[in-house]
Amino acid sequence: MSSPGRVASILVPLDGSPLAEQALPIAVAIAERARCRIKLVLVHQPLILAEPGPDYAKLELAMQKADREYLRSVVARLRERLGRALSAAVLRGPTVQTLAKYVRELGTDLVVMTTHGRGGLQRAWLGSVTDQLIRTSEVPILVVRPREDRTAESAVNLGEILVPLDGSPLAEAVLEPAAALARLWDGEVSLVQVVRPVVLDTTPFLPSVGYSNEATAIQRELAQDYIRDVAERLRDSGVKASGIAVIGGGIADTLINLARPERVGLVAVATHGRGGLRRLALGSVADKLVRAAEVPVLVVRPVARRSKRNSEEGHVSVGTLKY
Repeated sequence: MSSPGRVASILVPLDGSPLAEQALPIAVAIAERARCRIKLVLVHQPLILAEPGPDYAKLELAMQKADREYLRSVVARLRERLGRALSAAVLRGPTVQTLAKYVRELGTDLVVMTTHGRGGLQRAWLGSVTDQLIRTSEVPILVVRPREDRTAESAVNLGEILVPLDGSPLAEAVLEPAAALARLWDGEVSLVQVVRPVVLDTTPFLPSVGYSNEATAIQRELAQDYIRDVAERLRDSGVKASGIAVIGGGIADTLINLARPERVGLVAVATHGRGGLRRLALGSVADKLVRAAEVPVLVVRPVARRSKRNSEEGHVSVGTLKY
């Protein structure tokens, strides 16, 4: 983020679909409270035809015009609330690379987007664009799971933000962005560490005979001490914070059960913790939270292990809409 404890700019990728627009309420709510800039972007997808005919150029221009008019309509709906802090742009290029490069060039602090757009919710995996941005983005991404059966929008309330930790510095990379959002609502950061039951020692030839209640209790006590220390650090920085260590067989499932909409407004998690960043896939816990949590999920890649930028990235062509 631009400075510790501050969100100065937000970017919201759209694709023309109502599903993608479900990222707007929380993005607008954050922008209003942070009094920050918000940019809506749409990456134009060129018309693909097996055999482009003489009308191809006319059709392509019509699609580009439709993209611009769509963004204008969205801006018009939000202008009264956001004023001159709101702007929009049509981008051209490969979707993921174009968005990633634009985020860096713009100096964006936060990306807010849905897991699905035009493709709908039938797919079992994350929307490919969101998935790839989570893997590569150098700024936090706030992911919203859209609902096709959405009823009236409810008020955005980040009064409590659930932050899973595992005792590692990598997992703690999420603390600053989570605290910045909590401050906007005068909310509380609720820390949690899930302790898995300790399995009793077994021989290679015999199955497990159960769990050690004593060893598990010790592990929970150590985790509770750690969570207490982190919560104290946050309180010293002026953020409301509390925390607990809980015993759970499945970490992601336990966190999903804790992240109920009636209690938690947001889950904030680092993509990797103790496992490091060597894996090509998303950290499994973060991945499952994004897929299954009923509340938005803020995903942060640990700074210390971010990959170097590619200096030979493709050019991004931008057509900015001015109002």
